[in-house]
Amino acid sequence: MNERLDTDTVVVGLGAMGSQALWRLAREGVDVIGVEQFAPGHARGSSHGESRIIRTAYLEGAEYVPFVHAAWRAWDELQDAAQARLVVRSGALMLGPPESGAISGSALAARRHDLAHEHLSAEVLAERHPRHLMRPDEVGLFEEAAGVVLPEPAILAAVRLAQEAGARVLTHRAVTRIEPDPDRPRVWVGDTEIRARRVVVTAGAWLPRLLPGLADLGGGVRVERRVLGWFPITGPLPDTATTPEPVFARDEPDGTLWYGFPSLDGGRTIKIGVHAESAATRAAGARRPGSQWGEPVDPDVGPRPPDQDDARRLGELAAELRGVGPLPERMASCMYTMTSDEHFVIGHHQGSPGLVLAGGFSGHGFKFASAVGVALADLARTGRTDLPIAMFDPHRWDSRRG
Repeated sequence: MNERLDTDTVVVGLGAMGSQALWRLAREGVDVIGVEQFAPGHARGSSHGESRIIRTAYLEGAEYVPFVHAAWRAWDELQDAAQARLVVRSGALMLGPPESGAISGSALAARRHDLAHEHLSAEVLAERHPRHLMRPDEVGLFEEAAGVVLPEPAILAAVRLAQEAGARVLTHRAVTRIEPDPDRPRVWVGDTEIRARRVVVTAGAWLPRLLPGLADLGGGVRVERRVLGWFPITGPLPDTATTPEPVFARDEPDGTLWYGFPSLDGGRTIKIGVHAESAATRAAGARRPGSQWGEPVDPDVGPRPPDQDDARRLGELAAELRGVGPLPERMASCMYTMTSDEHFVIGHHQGSPGLVLAGGFSGHGFKFASAVGVALADLARTGRTDLPIAMFDPHRWDSRRG
């Protein structure tokens, strides 16, 4: 016999976004059930890896800055409630040619929103940030309002606080079907039927499978493999032995954008990863050994494990850092769930009545998770939010279709 549960709201997926939505709903007194197919803080999706960058001078677009401000406020609220450090304020260093996106995009956002920032020449970088080997024609941009979010502790804290506020949490239970309905949408977890007033779907790479009609948003939502590498620090540099190093993102002359984190493990390693490959690599269909651009992933299977090509590719980038070993001591695979314009999807979808959606975070969404949780809780409770999410409208592509 099927089991039936009734509630006000169901949250499907308790990763970065779902855990935050669950906590926000529960602390407002909403009767809410969260469903997670693995365990909160797992390493099967896109919300693991020990660290995520948060930065305010947003190179992906100045229009993101108000949402970053909202995220900072919401992270502070979660930290205060959890009584735990979930954000490390290290500052951020953008590096590259003056015309690169890392420099020009960050500078535009900083100017438009009057954000404190500092332009650094190659000579100043060599003096103040000796970790980085710079070319003569490269520059830097430093902003203090940046740092590191700790993903696994943040997710676990949000789920714990939600449970303490009364949320019911089903773990190691996969959602097999979601039935949209304007009044009482239904979620099936095996033989268990959950009926609710609203369903919040934050299923990451599984979103297109649970809601197949969303797979063609803007030309397609795709899931891609990425690899992270932790490289050993071979010795402290003079100016970094006692001062925390900033997180960084570096735009190579060929258009490769990669990033790194200061040591969070007692000075043992630096973590680096590739966000976007060069235009030439993309045009070649990602055939370069170690390239991760465009390699599709079946989320049920997961991304293939890191290999020697990945180690070599990341090692090429690590060679641009002083005092760092040439090979990673460990690596991890993860997934990016990409939209065609690489902006997020947050809101109601006309083809899915009774549902609130968030997905397609395209490799740069974790920093916003705290604010996304606020927005999703608002949308589930009242149908609207004051947070600036209009640019993430699921229907923004509609006018471009014939």
